[in-house]
Amino acid sequence: MGEKYETPGKESNDYTYQDYLESGEVSNPFTADTGTDLNYGTDFTNDPIRNSLDSDYDEGEDLNYYSKDNDTEQLDSTLENFQEDKWSDLSLEGQKQSMMDLAGYVAGETGNKNPPEIVFRGDMNDGEYGGYSPDSNTLEINENMLDDSIEAADTVAHEMWHAYQQQCALDPTSEKGREYQEGFDNYISPEYDFEGYQNQMVEAEAREFAQGFKDRLAGTKGGA
Repeated sequence: MGEKYETPGKESNDYTYQDYLESGEVSNPFTADTGTDLNYGTDFTNDPIRNSLDSDYDEGEDLNYYSKDNDTEQLDSTLENFQEDKWSDLSLEGQKQSMMDLAGYVAGETGNKNPPEIVFRGDMNDGEYGGYSPDSNTLEINENMLDDSIEAADTVAHEMWHAYQQQCALDPTSEKGREYQEGFDNYISPEYDFEGYQNQMVEAEAREFAQGFKDRLAGTKGGA
């Protein structure tokens, strides 16, 4: 069984994994999904990770390219409904469609030829925004956690980047794919090593990629 990469979504620089366990959001630390992504470490940069990788990665590669520098009419149109005033006026079905449109945009821009199926669920735990399951190639989204449009966009972008990483990992001839596969084979779970979990390449990349969409929605040009 592969990991499932989840996005619970409470964000605080002072909030630790122990706080998360004691908050009642999980009943047992070992029943929480081992891919849980708490969206912390917003001051973390990928420079040390990129510097440790082989030449398949361009020096200074910007993972926010698709959301920050690639200023296209399609992207602006895709993100339009995630503006707070428009999001609050959307029906639940409209919000779902907007998230599916964003997933489609990310899949197209990253060249994901086997994008995940988007599944909306009403039975997920409170505090979980969603997660990507590589075994079934599905992106599950908690339809009860759609009040915050920026977090909704973050969930889609973050988990779609995991889907892209998984697609790359299927190509053993690609240096990048081998790096991703090694990352997944040696995935660090947060309940064992929270700092290591945050700093591992596959999670740091997904956070940085998603941060670009959040920054764009917030009207900034800065990255994570």
